[in-house]
Amino acid sequence: MIYIANDVESAGGKLGVHSTLSIGAAVVTPESIPFEEYWSRGLVFYAELKPDSLIYDEEAMRVGCLHLICLDNIKKEDPRFDATSPKFSSYDVLKWMQENCEMPAIAISRFVHWIESFRKGNDRIRGITDTVFFDGGRIDSLFGRWHHGNSPYGWSGLDLDSVYRGYMRDRRARLEELGVPDERTKPHRADHDAVYLAQQARVLLYEKMEG
Repeated sequence: MIYIANDVESAGGKLGVHSTLSIGAAVVTPESIPFEEYWSRGLVFYAELKPDSLIYDEEAMRVGCLHLICLDNIKKEDPRFDATSPKFSSYDVLKWMQENCEMPAIAISRFVHWIESFRKGNDRIRGITDTVFFDGGRIDSLFGRWHHGNSPYGWSGLDLDSVYRGYMRDRRARLEELGVPDERTKPHRADHDAVYLAQQARVLLYEKMEG
């Protein structure tokens, strides 16, 4: 079984109303590897997408746009594109992303190809999220809308929060209790969040549950 952790950032919480702005994914490795090494080993996928809607939630936009690569240069010159500025404009950001970011169909094609590159023979691949009704729903929706075949993750996946609560037999247990050091320099960027989730999944699935 191959596990891949997934994370998304969006313009708001309503699936089908608010656009998905970025997606990140990281392979869960049995061995512990340094945070930055995930990228150099090709274990991370990241894409920033053209929004299909100009509807937004202001708070979600300030979080989801905080570390978008596409805004790195323009936000230095124009505070409307800086999520930390009082002059930040969610509408202007969405309009700009519609003109400058990647078409979802192309991004999802690349994503599927990247996922399938880790499959060997009859290996099964399962997607992992930590918020199944948010990240999981959006990932599945993107596959359904922009990928002509079945989801590369199949019909099932793992909600890591629920797996951990079941393992601990405590419905209030939190993944942070695993004690995995948070080395994210850019929290709420989808690839950084996905790598951190992959590290938590490695500890839970390969150390605690198989130890």
